[in-house]
Amino acid sequence: MRPDVVSLTEHLVSIDSAPGCPTLPVVGVLAENLTALGASVHLQEGVHEGVPQRNLVARLGGDGPAGLVLAGHIDTVPWSANARATTAPERDGSRLYGRGTADMKGAVAAQVEAAAQMVERLRRPLVLAWTYAEEVGCHGALQLVNESALMGDISEAVCMVGEPTDLAPIVGHKGYGGVRIQLHGEAAHSSDPWAGADASQALGTLLRDLHELRETLRQNAPLSTVHDPPCTTINTGLVRAGAARNLVPPHASVEVEFRPVPGADIQELQNRIQACVDLACASAPGVHCEVDWEVCHPAFDQSPSAQVVEWLVERTGKAPSAVPFYTEAEFYRAGFEIPTVVCGPGSIQQAHRVDEWISFEALGEGQDLYRQAVEEYCC
Repeated sequence: MRPDVVSLTEHLVSIDSAPGCPTLPVVGVLAENLTALGASVHLQEGVHEGVPQRNLVARLGGDGPAGLVLAGHIDTVPWSANARATTAPERDGSRLYGRGTADMKGAVAAQVEAAAQMVERLRRPLVLAWTYAEEVGCHGALQLVNESALMGDISEAVCMVGEPTDLAPIVGHKGYGGVRIQLHGEAAHSSDPWAGADASQALGTLLRDLHELRETLRQNAPLSTVHDPPCTTINTGLVRAGAARNLVPPHASVEVEFRPVPGADIQELQNRIQACVDLACASAPGVHCEVDWEVCHPAFDQSPSAQVVEWLVERTGKAPSAVPFYTEAEFYRAGFEIPTVVCGPGSIQQAHRVDEWISFEALGEGQDLYRQAVEEYCC
C-alpha cells in the first residue's frame, strides 16, 4: 500500500539534504517510489563544492511528447539541532514541522502521489524532474538544462514548479546576482593612521555610494510593475574589515547581492557598481581592489496569457502574480522553451524558518491540484 502524502513528506524530510549533504539518499527514495509505479527513471550525476549530488528525471507513460512537467528541488536550507524544523519531522495537530516541509519536499511528495493516482490513465507522458543545490544557486537546474536530452521530448509540455505559493500561480520574479569586493591596503600601528593604507576608509566610501545607488534605483523604478519593491534592489549583506582595533585595517570586503527587475540592463548595473568601487579606491591612497562577479541569474517573466496560467486561475480562483524570492522557473521557461508557472502547496512565510511547517490540508490540496494538472495535460 502506498504511503499518504504526509507520510511521504515525513520520509523525505527525515533525510538531510542541507548544504554540504549529498542528495543521493533522497533521490534513492524517490526513484524507488517511481520505479514501483512503472516509471522510467534517469539519474544525472553532479558535484557541488566537492559533495556528490544527483538530479532525478522520471517518465511515466512512455517516450512520446510529454504533456506536463512537474518540477522542484530536493535540497533544503541549513537547520540547527535546537530548532523545531530539523530532520526529525514532528506532527502537531494538523501541521507537519521539519526542515523542507514547506520548501519543498512537501510539494515533491504531492507530485509523487498525484502521479500515483493517475498513472493508469495517462494518454501522454508525464515527466517529473527534481534537482539539487537550488538553495545555493540553482546548480542542479543549470546542469539539467545544459544536458536537456535527459528530459526526453517535452516540446509540447507545460511546466509547474512546486515552490510554496499557497497554490497561487506565479508568473514572475526578479533575477539574482552578486559580487564580492575585496579592498587591500597596508597595515600600520593605529597611533599613526597615515603610515598605512586604510582599507576601511575605502569601504566606508563604497558603502555610502552603493546605498546612494540603491536609492537612485528606487527613485527610477518602472512606473508599471507587478514587483514589490518595484525596482532593482541592492543589498550589502556581508561586510568585514580589520583585524584588531589598534591596527590600521589592511583588508576589507563587502558581498553585494542585487535583484534586477525583468528587462533591467545587467551590464549597466554592473558598470554602476564598478564605478562605485573605483571611486572608493581613489578615495583611499594606497588601497586597491579585487572584484569577483557571480553569474547573474535571469528574472522570470512568463506571460499570464499562457494557457497553463489561465487554467490554474480557473482551478484555484487566484490571480497570477509575482514573488520576491528566486526559483528555477526561468531556466525551464527559457532553457526548455515551454510555458512555466510556479505553483505549490504551503506558504513562503513558513519556509526557511526555525519552525518551518506545512499543514496536512495544504499537502492534500497540492496533491489534488497536481492530479488535476495531470488529468488536464496527460489524460
